[in-house]
Parts: sequence; structure tokens; C-alpha cells
Amino acid sequence: MAFQPYRRTNGSSGKDVRAPRRVLLTNDDGPDSPFFKTWVPAIKEITGWETFVCLPAGPESFVSKALAKGPIQVSRIEEGVVHVSGPPATCVNIALHNLGLTDVDLVISGPNVGHNTGLSSLMSSGTVGAALEGALAGKKGVALSFPFFNGWENWNQEDIDSAIQVAGKVVTDLWWDWRPSVELYNVNVPLGFRDEKGQRVEPEVIFTTIDRASYTSLYRQSETDPDSFVWAPKGLRVFQTDDSELQRGADVHTIKHGNVSVTPMVAQFAESPHFE
Repeated sequence: MAFQPYRRTNGSSGKDVRAPRRVLLTNDDGPDSPFFKTWVPAIKEITGWETFVCLPAGPESFVSKALAKGPIQVSRIEEGVVHVSGPPATCVNIALHNLGLTDVDLVISGPNVGHNTGLSSLMSSGTVGAALEGALAGKKGVALSFPFFNGWENWNQEDIDSAIQVAGKVVTDLWWDWRPSVELYNVNVPLGFRDEKGQRVEPEVIFTTIDRASYTSLYRQSETDPDSFVWAPKGLRVFQTDDSELQRGADVHTIKHGNVSVTPMVAQFAESPHFE
């Protein structure tokens, strides 16, 4: 697919905003992600921004903002692309502080394979963790995820390309109209969402809050050893929840109805508003 460029030169507020000098790209699914391979050339084509890729050498999902203690191996794959033997937040920290990337203004983590909606997912997500690490370093951050609705790998390249085109526009608009109090955005773009007639739906971009949706068990008992448990998360559970149980205006409800969820965030564990 030839991606359509989407270029802007100023924000709607009228403030003097410049394009990011460089964008750091990472993810938590590693270099074999079916989305990342298309995303890297596409985001350059859509935005015209200069990028640098620093991502885990293998899958590092569900690790939150974990930082590896090392020793950590950095493999230079090609010009502007390195792989790191550590989780996503480690990739961001090394890229920003050890690889001389002093001109990075924006960190984009993802697209994650699957959703990052609901409080428990956000607090567990390596994708969000990488964006948090960027925000802690004073960089603007975007955590990007592509929720799917029809089961694992039941998507096609057209679904991916369409989601990437939308994501590129959303990220561009966020940069030029960045809200002053926001340190990072959590963005979920529905992948292959279709209406009841099977027609592709043009998603609406909605600013959302975080649903309090939580997971239950993430494991199942081993079939061979009753004292052993294996990783078995049920990633679609939040989308199978009845609408009446979902918070309207929050991320889960928004994605379930085929729209883009954009959640403004700050990088902190916040104290209770009732603290005395």
C-alpha cells in the first residue's frame, strides 16, 4: 500500500510548533511484529519525520516499565536500527542516554499486537512502559496499540495498512496540538473493525478516560504438573463484557464500538485526592 502523506505545519492553537527533530520508535513485541515491519517505513512516509529504531531483540510483552540490569547487548542491525537484549523501557533509556540521541523529541512505542485498554492492561503493558520511560526523560510519548476483534492473526494486510494510515494521522495531530498538561498519550486504533453488515467502518477519534476493567487469572494449571502454571491470558475478555458494565467515555467502550481511543496521561503513580 502507498501511504498518504499527512503533513501539518502548525497547531490549531496558533502556537509556534515545529516538527520533532527525531522520533524514537520501539515496541514490546520485538522485530518480528507483523505491525512494526509496516509501521516503520509508513510513519516516515506519512509524516516525513526522521526516525531511529531501538527495540527489544525478542518478544517482551506484559513487562510494564521493567528495566534490565544487564549485561545488555546492543546489536546494530543497520543504519538507524538497533536491537537490545532487554525490555522496552530499557531500550528507550539506552537510546536516549547511551546512544547519543540528544535530538529525540518524541517516543512512539508500538503498534502493540492487541489492545492496551483498561487500568490493569495499562499498568502491565510493555508498550505503555516504554512511552512512560520516554516521558520520565522529558520526551513526549505515545503508546500505540491495534486491538483485534476476530481472534489471533485473523487479520490481513489491508487491515494493518488501514490502521497504520489512521494511526499516522492521529500521531501527527497529537504532536501539533499537544495538550500542555499531557506527558504521554495511550492510543488504541481498531484493527479490521467492521459493522454488522461486514463493512469497514471509518473510526471516530475520541479522547477517553481509563476504564477500571481488570483481568482475573493470567495463568492456567499445567496439564502435566498440578503445581505448575503456564501463561494463558485472555486478551479479548474486556471486549466480551456487556455494554452495561462498561464505562461510557472510557477506552474499552470506545474501542469496542470501533472508534479510536486517545487517553491523555501523566507519568506518575498519583497520590489519592483524599490524602491528608
